[in-house]
Amino acid sequence: MTRPTVAEINLSAIRKNLKKIKSLSKGSLIYPVVKANAYGHGYKEVIKEIENLVNGLSVATTEEALEIRKITNKSILCMEGPYDQKEFDLLIENKIDLVIHSKRQIEFIEPTNRFPKEIKVWIKVDTGMNRLGFKEEEIIDAYKQLQAKTKKIVLMSHFSSAAGTKSSKINSKKQIDSFNKIEKKLNKMGFKPLLSLCNSGGLLNYRSSHKDIVRPGVSLYGIDQKEIGKKIDLENVLTFKTKPISIKKVQKGDKVGYDGKWTAKKNSTIGILPVGYADGYPLLMGNNGYVLINGKRAKVIGKVSMDLTAIDISKIKDVNYESDVILWGKDLPIEKIAQATKNIPYTIMTSLSARVKRIYL
Repeated sequence: MTRPTVAEINLSAIRKNLKKIKSLSKGSLIYPVVKANAYGHGYKEVIKEIENLVNGLSVATTEEALEIRKITNKSILCMEGPYDQKEFDLLIENKIDLVIHSKRQIEFIEPTNRFPKEIKVWIKVDTGMNRLGFKEEEIIDAYKQLQAKTKKIVLMSHFSSAAGTKSSKINSKKQIDSFNKIEKKLNKMGFKPLLSLCNSGGLLNYRSSHKDIVRPGVSLYGIDQKEIGKKIDLENVLTFKTKPISIKKVQKGDKVGYDGKWTAKKNSTIGILPVGYADGYPLLMGNNGYVLINGKRAKVIGKVSMDLTAIDISKIKDVNYESDVILWGKDLPIEKIAQATKNIPYTIMTSLSARVKRIYL
């Protein structure tokens, strides 16, 4: 197949990023997050590249955990935990670590005599995210029930924001203090769980949150919050690129694309790219963002459609059908795309669709 819209993924960059991340938290076990198909990068290839550098891997769902169990013997953490008794049994059968975050999930455990020695149970405490997890006043009873089944328990929580901004520092300190308070309460009762609190932002910005196990996600893929936190010069991993499939002249006054949202103010040359929102290219880039072609900026014009996007190449020399067009990645950071579309890098990454061919470098 010769469609030129591809995602080039630099696996060595992922490995280098992981080594930089690990250097931030010496002594902590590392369970990088590979949910959502490794944030759109392809979990099989990513896991193969980093497997010998990590202690475990983190995913969101039971389905993801079972797929990853087919390709690795590493410890796997299912962060949403079991939805029902059937999922609980599947996780146990496949020796997958699971999160328990509610009284309902504890009911799934009651018929179990003991957990397999290969797995850990992660009990989640809500320190301010108000999403999943036991409240402080619930944690002791929940912990006692789990402790009757296994001694391999991890106390975990999750930051609501771990950037380096002023408001984030205030909120994160509250969460760290809350987590430490619960840890001390458990310690006084003789309980000594492993501890896991921080994500990428925590690793970069809050040394006191590193604890026993760290769970970096977006930083593995080259996002280090350059504008709002510590800079560690992570390497770009994915370059989303294409080539023009049409180069044509339009006259002053001509409209381009659905609903004619762009009108040529003068005689112009435009390029039509074989990429659209069905590939994960954001709809809001239309009349709002730019691509790089021959190292120069070319404005995205008109509406981004499902399969095609138009760009104005009037001021760029020597554009032809072999010219690489960078949609994001090398020399055009994904953060810029997120900013132009009032979005976040996570959304852009995970929206890259399956029909975009991944090329692993």
